[in-house]
Formats: sequence, structure tokens, C-alpha cells
Amino acid sequence: MKPPVERVVIINDFSVARGGATTLVLLLLKLLRSRDIPVTLIVGDDGENPLFSELGLDVVPLGQKELLKGNLLRTAVSGIDNAPASKLVQDWIARNDTPGTVYHVHTWSQILSPSIFLPLRRVADRTVFHAHDSFHACPNGAYMNYPKETQCMLVPLGGRCLTTNCDRRSYAHKLWRSARQARLFVAMGQDIPWGSILLIHEKMTDGFKRAGYTTDILRTIRNPASPFIASRVPAEDNRSYFFIGRLEQEKGPQDALAAARAAGVSLEVIGDGPLRETLMAQYPDMVFHGWRQADEIGELIKRARALVIPSRLPEPFGLVAVEAAASGIPLILTEMALLADEVVRSGIGLTCNTQDTASFATTLRTIEEMSREDLHRMSERAYAGAIAMANTPEAWADKLLDVYKDLLTASH
Repeated sequence: MKPPVERVVIINDFSVARGGATTLVLLLLKLLRSRDIPVTLIVGDDGENPLFSELGLDVVPLGQKELLKGNLLRTAVSGIDNAPASKLVQDWIARNDTPGTVYHVHTWSQILSPSIFLPLRRVADRTVFHAHDSFHACPNGAYMNYPKETQCMLVPLGGRCLTTNCDRRSYAHKLWRSARQARLFVAMGQDIPWGSILLIHEKMTDGFKRAGYTTDILRTIRNPASPFIASRVPAEDNRSYFFIGRLEQEKGPQDALAAARAAGVSLEVIGDGPLRETLMAQYPDMVFHGWRQADEIGELIKRARALVIPSRLPEPFGLVAVEAAASGIPLILTEMALLADEVVRSGIGLTCNTQDTASFATTLRTIEEMSREDLHRMSERAYAGAIAMANTPEAWADKLLDVYKDLLTASH
């Protein structure tokens, strides 16, 4: 019989959702507490979230701000080696660790830094790292050459990697990130018996192996997803196309808007970000809703004919794609997406080079001109089968608990 999980220590940069990773952390906290599992949250910021007291969490805040919002010198030093973060983790382990405690690290690159892995060595065989992105392997976190907008196949910190300006900010920033990556690899150590690295898609495996991780430590557990709405969206009767996401260059909203205008279709944009004002000025004929809660999104996309996902980098897992498709909304997504093959194979959407306006517009026209019967069938397939590309929240929690118990069994 596997030993029980006495406590789970969740480690994350933020206590409030700013993206998909922390949204999943908050969901995990709810799921663990619903099963009466004690949880401690070690968090980089001030730890202020009303949810935590409702759940009865033990919250241990570092009380720092996001690195990029501090002064440059502090960012340069703390981003590589945040000594207070390391001490916070070290002190908690020294005072509270038990043989039945599991440590689950989520995001660390925006506040906590690689320094937290030094004290975690003491409990390495009971520690899990969640790869929401590729920062555990690649200096820029995405295996992406941002200036060229192409995927990167180089070995992290190899000679060609270090001499390639792949950063979206500058080569100097790339070199700083490389120093941070070197610090991470040193902190992780060569022979430390870490528990598991959890990938969110099978296709991430090659990138992590290229960084030197062995397959025995890599496990894939796909993210959880739930439909935006329970009933099928009648996409065949709708005329609006939707983009949902942060309005920044790598997410590709500018590509979606340009293609929609070229195709003569209406695009509705849900989300906020640095490009919002510029895009609203360039595309006054399109609809911008700003940031919306999940229930508000559910109401808006009832009029969706398709959802577009034009990310300019290879997204590890398109959560919004599954949520929309499981609501019966066909997809148009970049051919770089890790879900692209499955979407085409299952007949729930189309892929194209979304950075090519003409190709993207042609694909939009294909959906626009599709017969009502054909689009109805595509919508029905999406509604019936898209959720299989992800886990349900409960199944996700079950699989994570299995990982925790496996680690405790191996450590006893």
C-alpha cells in the first residue's frame, strides 16, 4: 500500500493569476483542499489572495515584487540568485519537513530564482517540478528564436546557443538569462535524485532531453480543461471569429486581425495587454472586449463560428483551445502548436501558417464558406471529443496525487 500524502508544499512566484500557470496552481490548491490534504503555499509575492483563507492554507510569503518591476541591479542579482527566497525555503524545510511531505515547484523565474533548488536538494526525491513552459531547460523558456520567429533546435548553453541572439528583448538579456540557466543547472546538480519533471505535452520531451534530462525523470500529465459552456455552441449558425489571450506580439493577435480584415470576416478579441491600444486604433472595425472572467467568456463565445490561435511560438498546451473546442467551437490554429496534429486528425479544426496573412485569410474563408452541414459536423466532433485532449480537473488531481504517492513510496 502506498504511503499517504501528509502535506503538499506548493512553490510559486505569484499568489494571483497572471497567466495559465498560476491559474492552474490556484485550481490545484482547491482540488487538494477538497480532498482534505494539508497544503502549504510558499509564494514569491505578498501572498494576498482571499481564496487562501477560505481554503485554510498555510501561506508563507516572500513579500517581493516581480523582478522586472524592480530596479535593474536587483533584477540582475536576484533573478539569478535570490538569497532571501533560498533562505525562506531552507527555513521552512528545517522547521516543518516530514517523510510524508511532497514539494511541488511551479513557476520560479519571475521572483524566486534558481536559488530555491539548493535547499530543495535536501528533499529532492520528494520534489516535483511542473514544466508549464521550458524554463527548466531553455534560457528563454520557449525553445524559440524570437527575432527570427522560428523554433530553436539548439542544445541549451551550447556554443551555438550562447552566440545566438534569440531573446525578444536583447542579446544582453539573452546572456543574463544564460547565466541564470547555468545557475539553475548548478543548483539542480548532476547526481541529485530529483523526483519528477511533469511535462504538459508529450512533444516537450525532446527539448528536455536535449537539455540533459533523462527520460526516467520526465512524466507527461496534460493540463485540466472544462468547456466554457455546457451546451454545444451552434457554430454553423454564427458569423463571429474569436481570439482569446494576452495582447502581446508572441500571441499573434496582430496576425489574426490582419487576416480577418483580409478575409472580410469579423474578429472579436477577448484579452488585454501591451498591444491593445495600438490594435484598437489600427482595427476600429473589429470588436475588443478587454479582459473577461470565464463566465463572461462563455456568454460571448456563444456567437463564435471558430476560435483562432495564432501564437508565434510553439505553445506547450493550448488550454483555451480545448475549452473552446469542448464547447463545440471549431479551431484555426498555428501549425506550430503542439496540439495541431491532434486537431486536424480529429477533424475539429484547421491549421495554417498564421504569420502568413494570405494563408491565414484563406483558412478563415474556408471556415466562412463551409456548408452548414459540414461545419455542424465539425462542431459536433469538437463538442464530443475535444475534452479528450486534456484531463478533467478531477482526473488531473488524481494523476498528480499518484505521482506524489509514487515518490513517497520510492523514498521510504
